[in-house]
Amino acid sequence: MRTISQRVGVVIMLSGLLFSGLSGCAAQAGTTRSVGTKATKSVVGTHIALQGPTNVQDLGGIRTKNGQTVRPHRLIRSSKLADYTAQDLRTLRVTYHLRSIVDFRSRKEIQQTPDPRVARTTYHQDSVVANNYGQRTTKQFYQGLVSDPIALRGYRAFFNQLLHQKSGATLFHCTYGKDRTGIGAMLVLSALGVSKQTILREYLYSNTNLARDPHVVFLNQRTPGKRAKTHLQRINAVTKGDLTAATQRIDQKYGSMANFLKRLGVTPTKQAQLKRLYLTK
Repeated sequence: MRTISQRVGVVIMLSGLLFSGLSGCAAQAGTTRSVGTKATKSVVGTHIALQGPTNVQDLGGIRTKNGQTVRPHRLIRSSKLADYTAQDLRTLRVTYHLRSIVDFRSRKEIQQTPDPRVARTTYHQDSVVANNYGQRTTKQFYQGLVSDPIALRGYRAFFNQLLHQKSGATLFHCTYGKDRTGIGAMLVLSALGVSKQTILREYLYSNTNLARDPHVVFLNQRTPGKRAKTHLQRINAVTKGDLTAATQRIDQKYGSMANFLKRLGVTPTKQAQLKRLYLTK
C-alpha cells in the first residue's frame, strides 16, 4: 500500500504510465522547455512555462457546465515557490499581476523551505496537513484532505481569501502542486460550476507538467537515460483513484459537494460571488 512517505523507488519512463482516457495529454520525456509566457491552452487551462518549476497552471479558460469560462490570470496552481527563479517571480508579478500566495504545506515544510518574498504580494499560510501527515496511505491522505479539521480550516481560509481578492492573480501551492493543490483546485472549480470530468482532466494534468522536469521521475518507472542523474525527486503520479478517494469521502460524510462547500463557508450567496469574480460573463 502506498504511503505519502514512500515516494522513493524504482522508476520507468512516463510515457508508459500516463492514464487512459486523456489522449493528447501524455507528456514526452525530454521535451524542450520554452521559457516565457507563451502557453498552450486546453480544457485544463494554460500551462505557464517558466525557468524553474514545471507544474504551474493558469486555470483560466476552463469551461463551466453552463458555458462560462474561468477568467485568465486569476487562479494559478503551482508547486513550491522555492523552485522559482527571480525572473519567474517577475513574470508572475508583471504578466500575471500576482497579488496573493496561498501555501497549503505543513508548518514544518514551510519552516524548512519558506516561500521567497514577492513584492506587492500577500502571503497566506493555509496549512491543510499536520507535520506528521506522511505516515498515512495515499487513500487515507486524500480522505483526510476533505475531513481533517486542519484541512477544513485551511481550505475555508483559502475560499475566504478568494472572495476578498477582487483583482489580480492568486497562486496556491503545496510542494509538487499535485495533491493538496489538486484538491484545492477541485474545490474551487466545483464551486465555479465546472464538470467532474473536466475537473478530473485538470487534476491529472499535473502528471504531464511534472514530466517536463528533468529532476522528477515517477515511482515504478525506469530513469530515462537523458534525465539528470543527480537531485532526482521520485514521487507518485496522481491517479483517478486518488481524487475518487476524496470525492467519495465527501459524499459519505457530507452527502454532496454542495454540502461540503457550505461546510467550508461557501454558501449559495458566496458561490454566486465567486462566479462573478472568477468567471467570464
